[in-house]
Amino acid sequence: MLHTVEVALAAAYTRAFAPKGEVTVRLDTETGALEVLAHVVREDGTHAVEQLPSESFKRMAAQTAKHAVLRHIHHLERDKVLRDVAEHRGELASGVVDRVEAGTVYVDLGRAEGVMPPEEQIPGEELIPGRPVLVVILDAERNPHQAQVRVSRASRSFVHGLLEAEVPEIKSGRVQIRAIAREPGLRTKIAVSASEPGIDPVGACVGPRGVRHRAVLSELSNEHIDMVPWSEDPGSLVAAALGPAKVDSVSIDRVTRTATVLVPRAQLSLAIGRDGQNARLAAKLTGLRIDIKASEPEGQDGEGASE
Repeated sequence: MLHTVEVALAAAYTRAFAPKGEVTVRLDTETGALEVLAHVVREDGTHAVEQLPSESFKRMAAQTAKHAVLRHIHHLERDKVLRDVAEHRGELASGVVDRVEAGTVYVDLGRAEGVMPPEEQIPGEELIPGRPVLVVILDAERNPHQAQVRVSRASRSFVHGLLEAEVPEIKSGRVQIRAIAREPGLRTKIAVSASEPGIDPVGACVGPRGVRHRAVLSELSNEHIDMVPWSEDPGSLVAAALGPAKVDSVSIDRVTRTATVLVPRAQLSLAIGRDGQNARLAAKLTGLRIDIKASEPEGQDGEGASE
């Protein structure tokens, strides 16, 4: 703190009097004495320290010291808030929409301000100033004046946080989220597994009469969500990920990491999805390239699509 005040006083003295050389200030905390020194280079190249007059500077010094202390305390508080935020990265936080500027939404989180750029917003969702909003904390933003954190409603971690809040089995670890593939505002696929026998992971996430599923949907502006049982067998996982389409067979090429999937011709458009969305999300969820073809009687060629 003392160093901060002395540096601020030296800068203020330099601005006010423009002396030659580099100015330093020494402050005696016991007596309040103020010493102003100038470090100069003489014509012969030697260095010298000269004492500068400080009487006319003392009134200005008091105000400068006050502002330096307040600014230092503000920075300490800001840094503490950012450290606290870093410990809660990936967690949900509730706030109030403060303002919208150039497409970026600013959220009042209490001790910090949330910054949600357009790419972290759910497409088509209108956030109105003064309304409460739920976000997930991503990371700290660089701002010298206040504590700002980057927040999101479009990230996969936001869906993860919503499920963890709604499903006690996820919070306790009995149900685990193994993978999430998301196209914000449109559709999300989530693969879940159980760590204990006898637990239906998909049923736990859906909840009695779908109450948990509906609670998550209401926060996502009715973005469609598919719950998929996780499997260590890639073929079974691909078949589940392409739901609600029915799959006849899946063959995996581990070298090219490609899954060739045969589905009934009547299920082909459902497996691919509008604009290829279902197949695309299934590929993201499984980490495999998916080649979908229609099952046909022997001697006929099937039509298909790849993701």
